[in-house]
Amino acid sequence: MIRWPARRRSRLVLGTVMVVAAGVGLVLIAYLTPLMSVRSTDVRDNGAVAADEIRRVAGVASGTPLLQVDTRAVAQRVAGIPSIESARVQRSYPSSLTITVVERVPVVIVNSGDKVHVLDRSGVAFLDYDRAQGVPPEVLELPVLDTPNPGPADPTTKETITAVAGLPESLARQVIRVTATSPVDIEFTLSGKRTVVWGDSDHGAEKARTLTHLLTRKATMYNVSSPEFPAYR
Repeated sequence: MIRWPARRRSRLVLGTVMVVAAGVGLVLIAYLTPLMSVRSTDVRDNGAVAADEIRRVAGVASGTPLLQVDTRAVAQRVAGIPSIESARVQRSYPSSLTITVVERVPVVIVNSGDKVHVLDRSGVAFLDYDRAQGVPPEVLELPVLDTPNPGPADPTTKETITAVAGLPESLARQVIRVTATSPVDIEFTLSGKRTVVWGDSDHGAEKARTLTHLLTRKATMYNVSSPEFPAYR
């Protein structure tokens, strides 16, 4: 075992103490002083929700030391905006925050009396409109969902929305209503008074290809619940 001279050991200890003290000092400077504080907040991947609204809800005052920002709490506040599904907040040294959001994508609408509810891919109703006050045209173009208990906890709603969300654009824009009484009896009503028996949400891509081919045949009912054995009449 190497035995260092006492003087050298003292120097080593003193050097270690000085390094630790310097590190602690830097942390305190970063935590307590404005040297590394928030001067800007960058919002990314937003579209429907204005960046200024996201910054307002985030609630991080300019000049707040970055190390004092509770990024998890800020993300939770931003995710509380109805049109935002999730948010991530990162410190960007030396002086900014980056808030990256995932916005909810409207998939279907549910009519409830004079109210129109917009549901996302998870079945969450995140926008509500009163018909008496007007509904945006783009909202009314979404398929109407008709199920007994629409909502994010309802298996039928989940399966039905999965089926709708998986449609290619060429088919999706033809769907005006989607109906289901269980997760395995999904039906689409297309423009032109045409009905599509879809079944469950499995094999959506294969069903879509089959239906695209079938729609070249004039009919009022198309059945692609078993895409290997489609039918129409």
